[in-house]
Amino acid sequence: MPNRIDFKYALAMELKDPGFHHSVLADFREYLAEEGWTDKLLDLAPEKIGAYLAFLA
Repeated sequence: MPNRIDFKYALAMELKDPGFHHSVLADFREYLAEEGWTDKLLDLAPEKIGAYLAFLA
């Protein structure tokens, strides 16, 4: 992520900010899987996407 200006802009980060270490994302994914959040998020996604698309229409 150090050279992705669009991500830094979206996250309100300084251009010189090094970002986060790649292992943080893997640890977060592991945590979500252990706590059962992956299924909950996947179940919630179609509902939220549908509401967003209806808002755009």
